Amino acid sequence: MQIGKMNKHQAEAVSQMVANAFYDKFQDKTQLTKKQLQKLLKLVWIQEADSFSMTIFTVQAEGEVVGAFGCSTSGHFKPGLRLLAKTAAIIKAIGPKAFVSFVKAGLSTSRNPAPNEWYIDFIAVKESHRNQSIGHDIMDYLTGAALSDPEIDNLTLYVLKGNDRAKHLYEKYGFIEQYSKPESDYHFMKKVIRY
Repeated sequence: MQIGKMNKHQAEAVSQMVANAFYDKFQDKTQLTKKQLQKLLKLVWIQEADSFSMTIFTVQAEGEVVGAFGCSTSGHFKPGLRLLAKTAAIIKAIGPKAFVSFVKAGLSTSRNPAPNEWYIDFIAVKESHRNQSIGHDIMDYLTGAALSDPEIDNLTLYVLKGNDRAKHLYEKYGFIEQYSKPESDYHFMKKVIRY
């Protein structure tokens, strides 16, 4: 397995994985088709990750992208003209109501990390490569990278309530549930790297 920063040619594969992994989260609230969701994610989130202070990494096996994850650092939202133009085109294509619903669903697990924190925005694994320890490879990579960066004290993430398999993986790597609001569909978890 090779893990590295996503390049622009991998955006299609990453957006497809993310749409597959999180379709249920968005479909109930937005009524978008999977194809619409993938296009929206690709154009205004995956390709524009820098605008959100997010870095996207891919996991490759034999040259194929089989996993991806995104991490945000402390920063401010920096919309450029390209992002604004893409957003306007998406709103025109799907309608303002669907777009607002998408944003609301996305913000339910959005976080502006503290200066000493990496927030894990998403982890997605290609369906044909699940149960092959890719999640463990990602957690090993994140933990090692955080340990080697003296400015990072914490890793944080949200995990869907009922996704016991993912929650167990995160707990195995030292993440501890911080809170779970009754009205939320998610648990917020944190791993302390250094005190």
